[in-house]
Amino acid sequence: AVRGKSETDRGITTLLRGNQFCLDCGVAALLGVHTGLQKAAEADTMPGGHRGLCGAVLLLLTCTECLAGIVRTEKSITVVLGLDVSLMCYYEAQEEETVTQVIWSKKVPNGQSVPIAILSPEFGAHIPPNYGDRVREKSPLKQEDGTIILKNVVQADEGIYHCRVYTFPAGNFEADVALKVLVPPLPTLNPGPPLVEGVGRTLAASCTAEGNPAPSLTWETKVSGENTTRTYSHTRSASVTSEFYVVPTRSMHKKPLTCVVSHPVFQQEKRITHTLEVEYLADVTIQSHEHWFIGKTDAALKCSCEGHPTPQYTWFRINGSIPNNAKTEGNQLKFTGPLSTDDAGDYVCEATNGVTRKQARVTVPITASEPRNMNLVSVSLVSVAVVTALLVLILVIIVILVNRHHKRKTKRLSEKM
Repeated sequence: AVRGKSETDRGITTLLRGNQFCLDCGVAALLGVHTGLQKAAEADTMPGGHRGLCGAVLLLLTCTECLAGIVRTEKSITVVLGLDVSLMCYYEAQEEETVTQVIWSKKVPNGQSVPIAILSPEFGAHIPPNYGDRVREKSPLKQEDGTIILKNVVQADEGIYHCRVYTFPAGNFEADVALKVLVPPLPTLNPGPPLVEGVGRTLAASCTAEGNPAPSLTWETKVSGENTTRTYSHTRSASVTSEFYVVPTRSMHKKPLTCVVSHPVFQQEKRITHTLEVEYLADVTIQSHEHWFIGKTDAALKCSCEGHPTPQYTWFRINGSIPNNAKTEGNQLKFTGPLSTDDAGDYVCEATNGVTRKQARVTVPITASEPRNMNLVSVSLVSVAVVTALLVLILVIIVILVNRHHKRKTKRLSEKM
C-alpha cells in the first residue's frame, strides 16, 4: 500500500513538473500514475476523500478515447528528395477542449516507434538530437495545430508517421501519415563496343537510370534494332538498364540514337542522344586517263574509297616496282615526267582503315604515239553529206518505183479498151 502511494505521488509529480519533457518521460509518467492509483485502490489504504478523485483520474487514464474527436491529416504525402514536407496533424477541438500535447513518432520495421517531436503549448517543442535541425513546429502559437515541417527530406525518411494528440478532457486521438519520397533519376548513356560492318549483332548503347519509383526507359531512333530492359530493386529505389542492339551497316553511320527517360518527378521526359559510329570500308575504284602514250605528261591514277575511319592508300605495281617518275600524293599516283614504255603495267591501289583492307587493279598501256584527234566539224559535215546522199537515193528509188507502177496500170487500161 505504501509502495502504491509513493508510485502515485511520483507519477503525479512527474506530470506536474514537466521539466523532463520527452516521449519516454511522458509515457513513464502516465504509466506511473496509472500503476500507483491502481495499486493504491487495490490496497484500500487511500483516504476516503481521495478515493473518489483517484477513481476518476484512473477512469480518465484507462478510457482516454471514450469521447469523440477529429484529427485532420493526410493519409499519404509524396515529396521529392531534398525538399521540405509538411506533416499535418490538426485537431478540431470542441468547446472547452484543450490540446495539452502532440507527439510525433515514426514507425520502424521492427514494430517499434522512433520519437520525432513532442509539442506542448506550455513547454514548447522538444526535438530529439537526431532530428534537431530538420524538424520544426509549423504553428507554435496554435495549440490545436500539431503540424511539423520535415526539412531536406532524404530516402530514409520514407515510412509511416504517427501523430498522437492529447486533449483535456476528451482524451487522446491519433492518426497515421504515409510519407513517400520520390527520388529523381540521373540517367546515363554508355556507348557499346565499336560497331563494325559485317560483325553481326552488337551492343550499340546502354542507358541506366535509378530512382524511386522505378523510371521508364525507351529508345527513339530511325535505326533498325532491338532492345532489352532489366530492372533491379533496391531498398528504397530501383535501377533500370536498357540495352539497344544493332547489326551494324554503313547506312547507320552518324545516325542518332536517343534514350528517353520518364519519371513522375519530371515535368518533361529527359533525353540523352548518342551518335552512332560505324566502322566500314567500301569498294575501291580507280580513275584513269583515257589515253596513255609515250611522252604524255601530267598523267595520274586516282583511287577512291569511302570508309570510316578515313582510309589510307598504298600503290604498287604487279611484277615490278613503282617507276621513279611516279609518286604518291594522298589517294593519287602522279607521274611527274613524260611517260615511257617502262611506265606500262598493272597498278594496284590498296585502301585500309584499321577495320579491313580492299584493293582495285587497273592496266596502264603505253602506246607509241598520241591518238589523232579528229576534226569534229569535218566529221559532222561528212555525216550530214552521207545522210543526205542516202535520203536522195531512197527518194530516187521511190520515184522510179511509182513511175513503173503507173506505166503498168496505164498499159492494162489500154489493152482492155
